[in-house]
Amino acid sequence: MLTVKTHYARTIDRASYPYAPTMETLEVSHNGTKATSNTDKRTTTKEKEKPKRHLPALPSAVSAADMNTVDYSGLTDKTAVEWSSLKNYEMFSLSPDGSFPMMKVSRSKAVRLADREVMMVGSGRCFRVSLSNHPNQSKP
Repeated sequence: MLTVKTHYARTIDRASYPYAPTMETLEVSHNGTKATSNTDKRTTTKEKEKPKRHLPALPSAVSAADMNTVDYSGLTDKTAVEWSSLKNYEMFSLSPDGSFPMMKVSRSKAVRLADREVMMVGSGRCFRVSLSNHPNQSKP
């Protein structure tokens, strides 16, 4: 809703100062907040012409037949840790045997690695999973 408020300057005795100007200002407000003019904002040409980064695309495999089968070995903590103690992108499991691994992606989200479903998480205990540095590669 647009409201207009009128403000007057201090009252001056007209007899002592007959040429005193009366001051009227108009303030435009919307829902109790004062409106500001945007005439001072001017964009420069440098802001408009930002250089675009050209990032390389991910390399793609031609087909699954061209890929090798890889088995990873990993370790699971024996004791459960608090959800808040995990770092982002750290793997964990809800079971002590490490089955159904998940990854923490933010303070309140986790991703199941099996089906890439995002789960909202507030708190809880989980088992930290760490993969070994070198995968066990089986060749056909």
